[in-house]
Amino acid sequence: MLLSVFFVTVLVALFAIMNPIGAVPTLVALTQGYSQDEIGRVIRRSVMVAAGMLFGFMFVGVYIFLVLGIDISDFKVAGGVLLFKVAFDMLQGRTSNTKLTQQEEQETLEREAIGIVPIGTPLLAGPGTITTGIIYFNAPGATVVERLLVVVAGIIVILLAYFILRFSVPLFNRLGRTGSLLISRIMGLLLASIAIEFITSGLYSIISSLH
Repeated sequence: MLLSVFFVTVLVALFAIMNPIGAVPTLVALTQGYSQDEIGRVIRRSVMVAAGMLFGFMFVGVYIFLVLGIDISDFKVAGGVLLFKVAFDMLQGRTSNTKLTQQEEQETLEREAIGIVPIGTPLLAGPGTITTGIIYFNAPGATVVERLLVVVAGIIVILLAYFILRFSVPLFNRLGRTGSLLISRIMGLLLASIAIEFITSGLYSIISSLH
């Protein structure tokens, strides 16, 4: 019974923090003019990146931070700066890494790149998601079964994120270009606020640690 409660808790926590539903407007805004195949590739890449970030840091993040002498606060500041740049572009009605060249090969690379940044990370696998995975998986006294449940919960959340992104986009696109642009700017404002929170909380933790 306790294991089932633990599993549900981890599952809900990871899903709430990853928040794939909240990533849908950003995905739509950044993939305007894309074909369905291109959108599918962006979604697959973003989910793969999110999975790699989540499980990679879950398994070895503690050791990487220990060796490099950094903590999650440094990651939050870096992620916040990157997210703010994307949010600023959205507020200006621009999209990052799209329609910058007429060369087909370069355009393809830029189109698929948004699956890595900002959708894969930091929108899906941001500091909160990574921190949650590290904490649950590396909790003091965690048993092998509990760690296995954390991994299973992570897999389920990744699969849910894929299906949410995959099937929400066609419905969201019905709003048209004007509706998507309006939501893009609203999301840009929200993303800018989140970015500032990342930066300020990260800096606060860094400054506090110095004292």
